[in-house]
Amino acid sequence: MSKKYVRMAAILLGAAFLLIFSAGCTTTGDDVIVDTSPAEPYTTISVSEIAESLKDKGPITAGLDLDGTAFFTESLYYYALSNIDGPNGTNMYGDDPLHNSEFISSVNNEFVGQYIPKNAAIDVIEMHVERGDNVIFITKKTSSPEERISEYIGVLFDIENPYVIFTNESSKTPYINEENVSVYYGDSDGDITDSMSADACTPYRFLRNDITLDCYNSSYNPGQYGESVIENSDY
Repeated sequence: MSKKYVRMAAILLGAAFLLIFSAGCTTTGDDVIVDTSPAEPYTTISVSEIAESLKDKGPITAGLDLDGTAFFTESLYYYALSNIDGPNGTNMYGDDPLHNSEFISSVNNEFVGQYIPKNAAIDVIEMHVERGDNVIFITKKTSSPEERISEYIGVLFDIENPYVIFTNESSKTPYINEENVSVYYGDSDGDITDSMSADACTPYRFLRNDITLDCYNSSYNPGQYGESVIENSDY
């Protein structure tokens, strides 16, 4: 799959995602929207600036989170929590959908085609691949007997034999150390603190977009730990 096609698909799918999740949110022609949000409480950094900071270093191992960092996957979890596809309009995954083994298996297998790559992740991965770095993925997702996420990543990002580590909701720090990860990209506070707790790893924060934050805003305080935030990484 060509990089041009991947980026175009990401833009189109991202636009569809935004339209679906913003349905019902309308304004009249007389409405005036005024941005009263405070200045960004963090320092941003571009992918090219990260590349410049690494120019005197040989190949390194770079790690990325999956959900909210490499991909938009929020719609999958929204469906898990709100579907009415079970008997008599109940949730097909029961009372604890996110820990239901059927849902976990689906997220790791047949649902992977619905993972929408973030453009900032495409840029980050391209930069590291061009440098000759080893790019791996560390996720707190729960593993399943089989998974197709690595296969999907290999096709999408043109990475040979991609390595995906499932920590099963435990800390990523031991895995960051074990794989000698030098830089790690993630969207959650836990991604940042796990990286900082590692022996020698620089964390970079990915932003979540506004629509994602309407539903999923926990463990998310960009810049709280002094980490740099990837610019325009909310899409």
